[in-house]
Amino acid sequence: MQEKIGIHTDIQCKEVSYIFHQMFTDWLGVGWSFTDLSGLESGLYTFTISYAKEPSSQADLCLGRSDWSFNEEEWMNLPLISDAGLVGFKKVMQGALGFDFFATLFFTLTRKEETYNSENRDDHGRYPYEHSLLESHNLLDHPFLEEYIHFLAAQMTKKGVVVDCKPPRHVLTMDLDFAFKWYARPLSMVLGSLIKSPSRYPGWQTLRSICKGQQRDPYDVMEMVHQWAEAQGMGLRIFLPVGKRSRMDRHVDPFNKGFSAWLKPWSAVVDFGLHPTYSLGSWESPRRWEVLAAEIKHFEDLVNQPCHHVRMHYLRCRPHDDYPKFSSLGIQNDWSMGYGNRSGFRSGIGRSYRFFEEDKPFDKLLRIHPLPLMDSTFIHHMASNGLEDWKRKMRAYLTHAANLDYPLVFNLHNNLVADHKEYWAAFTKSLENV
Repeated sequence: MQEKIGIHTDIQCKEVSYIFHQMFTDWLGVGWSFTDLSGLESGLYTFTISYAKEPSSQADLCLGRSDWSFNEEEWMNLPLISDAGLVGFKKVMQGALGFDFFATLFFTLTRKEETYNSENRDDHGRYPYEHSLLESHNLLDHPFLEEYIHFLAAQMTKKGVVVDCKPPRHVLTMDLDFAFKWYARPLSMVLGSLIKSPSRYPGWQTLRSICKGQQRDPYDVMEMVHQWAEAQGMGLRIFLPVGKRSRMDRHVDPFNKGFSAWLKPWSAVVDFGLHPTYSLGSWESPRRWEVLAAEIKHFEDLVNQPCHHVRMHYLRCRPHDDYPKFSSLGIQNDWSMGYGNRSGFRSGIGRSYRFFEEDKPFDKLLRIHPLPLMDSTFIHHMASNGLEDWKRKMRAYLTHAANLDYPLVFNLHNNLVADHKEYWAAFTKSLENV
């Protein structure tokens, strides 16, 4: 990678280097290095940036730096987020940007507010979206950090820098919370379903044919989803729960031989990830990581794939407590960065990024895949107008992503694909019309 970007700054801490690596190395695919003031006019760089309390006008882009002390009270009251909401960068004048988007990037990507506001937790101990600064500034549905990246790429392109932005590839993920409706599920659940509402379910003869493999279970939508994703050129990743079942986890028994036999051929063609169960316990539980390690081992034995990807249970998801532990368990990618009961961009961005940890080199940091849209959010939490909201958000998010060239991650649930076909139809239509 040839160094094309020269950055003069009066601060070179790990946090700042992390943001520069994230922006230039990972996202824009260009080389960069720190330089002194003389380097701004040396001709060694195609594009120069002065990022300081008092930026030099010799650079191609002058960017005033805010305070990186991260004092809790100061950061929570600074107008960084509200300034960030000015779409179109109206404060760009004569090559100078009127607010510090590098600091805002760090603050938003690392979810600093979720540690500062640790007392604002819901009944499950999670950080609720209602307390998010992005929600209070009407930015949760708007991945404004993508506009920073687009703006910087445009400034660099004007100066002849070839920006290596890989073409976006949307990713469909699917959770197998209920892999089957009938087959390989506890007999008590099957009996309860038959007794509770016999008219909605197949008779014993149909149930018997499903168990014998003569008929496909209604929740077995894997082939349909896989074929559609292949035809659209979309990435596909399936998340599988394999831990202890409970009233919060009613998935198929992962030790069932029939389920293992069904899963084996799919393991050869589909990328799987682990969907940890509620049985991990609370963040204070001394057995939490022992349980997760056991689930990882069972997952790897079951699908014959390494466990590098995980999506946490949304009643057991608290990024700051979980992320630092993941690498020690071999997890390299997390797909939990969203809110279970609210669509939107929890960290203000659509594309993947690395989660900052001070004691790790950049290339060893956990990669985060933001999750803005889940079908379950609209079906379970927006039931009154869920389908129309689903269609509207799909259109808005896809349009913005197409305009700024970044990928989106979607999450569906196989049982909801089967039971709420109108959501699947709206989803496929939206993607096929892009």
